[in-house]
Amino acid sequence: MSLQSLDRTQWSFAEALAHVQNVTVARRAVEAAKLPPKPVPAYQTWNPPQDPKVAWKAEAETELLVALRDGDLLAQGRFTEERTHGWGNGGSSSGFGLHSGYHTSIRPEQWREGKYSFGRLTARDWEFIDIRVARFLVKAIWPDYIPEPVRPAQGAADAIYTTPYLDLMQAAIAHFGISPGNQGKKECLMDWFLEQQIEGEPVSNKLADAMATLIRLPSAQRGGAKRVLGPDLRQTG
Repeated sequence: MSLQSLDRTQWSFAEALAHVQNVTVARRAVEAAKLPPKPVPAYQTWNPPQDPKVAWKAEAETELLVALRDGDLLAQGRFTEERTHGWGNGGSSSGFGLHSGYHTSIRPEQWREGKYSFGRLTARDWEFIDIRVARFLVKAIWPDYIPEPVRPAQGAADAIYTTPYLDLMQAAIAHFGISPGNQGKKECLMDWFLEQQIEGEPVSNKLADAMATLIRLPSAQRGGAKRVLGPDLRQTG
């Protein structure tokens, strides 16, 4: 990749975390679907079962922080060593203020020393805010998850036919969690398709628009209020 084509887009920590969580949840969901169903207990407890996505998202956050602490992922932030006169002054609940207007690199040992909370990496004597990471670095470690197409069992007479286009649409369904109750926004789907490649070639606007349309229900394409059917009140005869 040349310097001219290097993707210099910066993600906030929250945006990077959202990407890692989406990738992790999509991967874990596919893995869970391959497992045999768990037996239903003979008795039910008062506590309802926890949504597995909660644990998967927590796992993703841990992976992201470990990558930063190990130096596998680099980040920048606005640094300060200045304490305000009291807790909560200067718009900071941590006690720090007067952060630099410029971003500087955050070293792995600073990630290990500090504690990240609510957008701030805070240690005893310093703090970083407005933390950013390069998008291409995040995607190099956590690329968009594209599940393998379903293959027939060994010895099956007929192979399941698929194409790179179908595989990419299935990947988008898994990535965004598309379902009858969650159709997603077409614009977001198009943006994702435009970032992908098929056989080494970028996806065109026309193709991205078509695929973003085809993975959503026809009812999601129509605007306005849905037609409600009721009894026919017209008089007969």
